[in-house]
Amino acid sequence: MSFPGDLRSHLRACGRFLRFHSRLGWLPVLLLIALALLWTDERRPLNTLEQILSRGTLRVATRVGPLIYYERDEQPAGLDYFLLDELARHLGVQLEIQLYDDLSSLLEAVLSGTADIASANLAITPARAAQFDFSLPYMEVRPVLIQHSQEPPMRSLSQLRGDQTLVVIQGSSHAELLATLQQEYPNLHWMEEPNAIMFELMERVQSEDIDFAVIDSSIYELERPYFPRVEIAMELGETESQAWALRPTESRNLLRAVNRFLLEFRDSGQLDALIAEIYSHNEPFNVAGSLTLLERIEDRLPELEPLFRQVASDLEMDWIMLAAISYQESHWDPRARSPTGVRGLMMLTQPTAQQLGVEDRLDAEQSLRAGAQYLQSLHKRIPDRIGEPDRTKLALAAYNIGFGHLEDARILTQRSGGNPDSWDEVKAHLPLLQRGEYYRTLRYGFARGTEAVTYVDNIYHFYNILESHAWQQERETMRDFFQQSLPEDAQREPVYRGVLEMPLSPI
Repeated sequence: MSFPGDLRSHLRACGRFLRFHSRLGWLPVLLLIALALLWTDERRPLNTLEQILSRGTLRVATRVGPLIYYERDEQPAGLDYFLLDELARHLGVQLEIQLYDDLSSLLEAVLSGTADIASANLAITPARAAQFDFSLPYMEVRPVLIQHSQEPPMRSLSQLRGDQTLVVIQGSSHAELLATLQQEYPNLHWMEEPNAIMFELMERVQSEDIDFAVIDSSIYELERPYFPRVEIAMELGETESQAWALRPTESRNLLRAVNRFLLEFRDSGQLDALIAEIYSHNEPFNVAGSLTLLERIEDRLPELEPLFRQVASDLEMDWIMLAAISYQESHWDPRARSPTGVRGLMMLTQPTAQQLGVEDRLDAEQSLRAGAQYLQSLHKRIPDRIGEPDRTKLALAAYNIGFGHLEDARILTQRSGGNPDSWDEVKAHLPLLQRGEYYRTLRYGFARGTEAVTYVDNIYHFYNILESHAWQQERETMRDFFQQSLPEDAQREPVYRGVLEMPLSPI
């Protein structure tokens, strides 16, 4: 047996000590053992969890995606991001995000030790399980084949024609699934694209750029409001468990810590709450939404209207617009709380609240005033040459998606020969921020541009309803005043009778 030089010298010294002090019995032997163990512990390599705690960062390899990671209002967002951020807090370290364009590079980062965890809608497959340790699942999904709604219904993969295009993400569980299904359907052919994301595949099916794609049911359910012409052709395979991938180690300390966190987060109900909040965010307007607004006008607006009017007056704004924005943000719930970290009547992020001097985001006046001031600051950043209503609509889009992403959309509009000062033209280019061939050429990258368009459209729809309500309230007040203050003869005068006899129809 050979020893390093410094250890050999320590042992020799201990041997001399034993020869000269053998009368002390076993005490020197115990000291020798303790010294040897101490030296060995100092030289022992740190396991993965110890390395993370030592450097103070949890390194995560991930991709851009609506359920993974993206920036919203210039703040990180996405289901995986929120979960990983909570994990990092649980461990007492900072979260370090490493973005990759393709799955193979992302997974290789974990195997090489460049990253500690891989997170990217990763389904646990036999091929992956042979290479990685996987955490406990945090979501169950099904792979689905999607098509344009004008296509005839699909009953079997054998109906796919040779001239039709089927696309999946390269290296994905969907590619593995199709390779297995090809044994049953030998004529099954598809294209694999390394840099695609599932959100983008939905957009390409809707625009009829491709005929079919395979994506996760979770993405389809999340994004279907924004792609109404995309439908599920058929489900493929069994339910898949999505989890985080870790490099296999003998100790598995990190894996145990991750699983403990996921168990606690799930059992506390926080995981279900987080998923529910993400799936409920910014749903496009529909009939049910309109009915809900009418209910809120009756039970919440009377209490908040004086505040809307006061803040709007102080800041020289339209109180109805302020009320419409607030409704879009929180449905007029001053104590609204989101698992994603936004709070209050205007659903402010913590950084935005701190920047605007808000001490309590759940205080209705503080939240409303800060949100209005933030919108005004964005409104002022829009170039002076842009008039109304384009200026306000662009500012609202920036309030939702972030000023940087809005500028990216304006750049795309200009590149295509359009007018970057026109909301209608920028609106047409915002969804391109979801497509890789566009957002990879821009400074701020991926963004849910379709959501920003819906956000602005919703606010103006709510505005119209609230404006109608306000007008009817004014007519009721005017009619009551005439009835109570004018003599009966005067009430019959044409100038007053028109007001008194005007019907008050429901909104």
